[in-house]
Amino acid sequence: MEYEYYHQQFLIEKPCLATQIPPEIFISICKDLPPTDLLSLARVCKKFYGYLCSTNSLTTQEIWRNSRMTFLPFVQLPPPEGMTELQYVKLVSERGCQFCGKSRIRKIYWPFLVRSCKKCLEERTIR
Repeated sequence: MEYEYYHQQFLIEKPCLATQIPPEIFISICKDLPPTDLLSLARVCKKFYGYLCSTNSLTTQEIWRNSRMTFLPFVQLPPPEGMTELQYVKLVSERGCQFCGKSRIRKIYWPFLVRSCKKCLEERTIR
């Protein structure tokens, strides 16, 4: 990251060139990426997060759907009702309990649309 001193009192951060990519080019690049790369890009900066995680953008939903259909062949059904493509991709591709963070948990409880360890699921459900 480059910095520039301004009046020797303030340190001003120069914007990264990657974040100055026009949205059309960014979207074009994203259309060919696997879900793991899209998730990583969404964590780079607020601008990329905005492009990739907008819940009301048809383009965003299309990017996630195409990525899921291409790179996650075992997940060909559409997302459950009320779930965005991004939420669906996160649910099926990430690891770890969504409640306690215990790693290596991959079990998805589809009736509840959560990935959880057995202990957390039992604590949050009624028999």
